[in-house]
Amino acid sequence: MRARLAATALLLLAILGGERSAAASAESWRFAESPWSWSFPRDHGNHPDFQIEWWYLTGNLSSPSGSPYGFEITLFRRGLFHTPPQRESRWKMRDVFFGHFAISDIRAKEFFFAERADRGALGEAGSAEKTMEVWVGDWRIEAQPDGSLRAQAAEKGRKLALSLHPCKPPVLHGEAGLSRKADEPGAASYYYSFTRLQTEGLLTEPKKSIPLRGTSWFDHEFSSSTLGKDQVGWDWFALQLDSGEELMLYGLRKKDGSVDRTAGGSWVAPDGTRKGLRYGEFTFERLGAWKSPHTGARYPAGWRIRIPSLELDVEVAPRMADQELHLHALGEIAYWEGAVRVSGTRQGSPIHGVGYVELTGYAGDPLR
Repeated sequence: MRARLAATALLLLAILGGERSAAASAESWRFAESPWSWSFPRDHGNHPDFQIEWWYLTGNLSSPSGSPYGFEITLFRRGLFHTPPQRESRWKMRDVFFGHFAISDIRAKEFFFAERADRGALGEAGSAEKTMEVWVGDWRIEAQPDGSLRAQAAEKGRKLALSLHPCKPPVLHGEAGLSRKADEPGAASYYYSFTRLQTEGLLTEPKKSIPLRGTSWFDHEFSSSTLGKDQVGWDWFALQLDSGEELMLYGLRKKDGSVDRTAGGSWVAPDGTRKGLRYGEFTFERLGAWKSPHTGARYPAGWRIRIPSLELDVEVAPRMADQELHLHALGEIAYWEGAVRVSGTRQGSPIHGVGYVELTGYAGDPLR
């Protein structure tokens, strides 16, 4: 019964979801069209007037012996009905939730991933308003009273439990948090990040437990639209440099392979000050290619990023090649998201770092 209901919810999700459709308009979902009045911790919680929302954690960690690991714990909410059924019932369902969990064991070159999906009823999945608390089964991301975050996910004998402490205040991307994705009305999201979180935790595997420490990145976005009509996917970068600075960039790809003029990003100083970056103020050149043995998709295998105003010139390379998630809960979906390393120069001096890159649309329809 539980699996059948979850499958029904996901079928409704597939029917309802996608673009700014007549169905979405009829449900009166709000769209990201003007600057948001931000307030924390309220805006760490869910935003039920918007149809799409996600809480996104990625990071680079290492064991006491120096073995490197990457991880991803991401939880998504998708609204089925803007106004839920009026009859009170524990079975009443307004949203469907799903999650992705991945671990990159860099030294062993092993990539593990799992997915979950469930209805937002009977407490099996959900998200809170006015505070960060979101869960799909026992996969959770939640705020603590001291402002830190806790996250955990477990599947197939692997469990990752983390404590994450923000080093900087939330960074608002785009126009005070309004991140435009296309020139069409409403094709935008509200978007902020914790760009550097000191992270420690425990990775439990079938035969051992491994303490881990490092840095993580947290994204939270909410919207009611996806890509523009001519867009097919995106390249997204979240980079943490050893100078204490961070860089977020995204470029949305059009059907002809070019990057949409809505590409943008944020440069974050050690004190948390943000410098916005717009199309034309940076370039990222794709270097080489990697062909997935699982899906046949061809992904970029490295990038060169240049930002003249910052005197930044770096190369970004995957820490291991195969970090492709190929998923089935919502149909056949595949995307590459993985740990990367950074090296180059900033104002003529050497600079290094780590980060995460997400690539969608290379294997068909993008996830978001």
